Amino acid sequence: MPTAEARIPTDRPGRYLVQLCKHVANKGRHLTHRPRTHALPELRPDQIQVEWTDSDGTLRLPWGQCTLQAAPGTLRVYVEADDQENLERLQDLVSTHIARFSRRDPLRVTWEPSDATADAPAKTAPPRQRHSGRTRFVVIGVAVVAVALHLALGGTVLAHTPWTGWVVGFLVTVLAVKAALVGGLALHRHGRRT
Repeated sequence: MPTAEARIPTDRPGRYLVQLCKHVANKGRHLTHRPRTHALPELRPDQIQVEWTDSDGTLRLPWGQCTLQAAPGTLRVYVEADDQENLERLQDLVSTHIARFSRRDPLRVTWEPSDATADAPAKTAPPRQRHSGRTRFVVIGVAVVAVALHLALGGTVLAHTPWTGWVVGFLVTVLAVKAALVGGLALHRHGRRT
């Protein structure tokens, strides 16, 4: 059984591991709803099994298996398949997606043949870990602080300004526009991460 391994130096190995696993899991779930544009042709959602935590991941496809491990400063990727053609398909899948995910600070994936018995990552599938909702609480906390600061600033201005009606209308409008922009940006960024 042919195997290959890549050790990708990066400051954010866990981020790329989770992003790749989520992407493959989503493609599997939505293959029947989207046009097939890249890397996962001729697959049905039931043929894709993806499991991950922040430090380990496993992609099981009909072509073979990809095991990922995030260590400090390195994302380790181990692929195995029944034949060389399928091994190359897995390597291409990982390489193209890592390159796309890291386009701001490009990562290079260099594959080396691997001895299947020597130093292979654990084959047991890690349990899938869901986000705790921490991001949502951070966004809400920032919004609450922003509203409190604006209200305090508005109160100060109102106490020292003869044009109270106009100032109140202006401050309410500014506050509403800022809240909409910050909330929309936060939801957009959160949507890109998941």
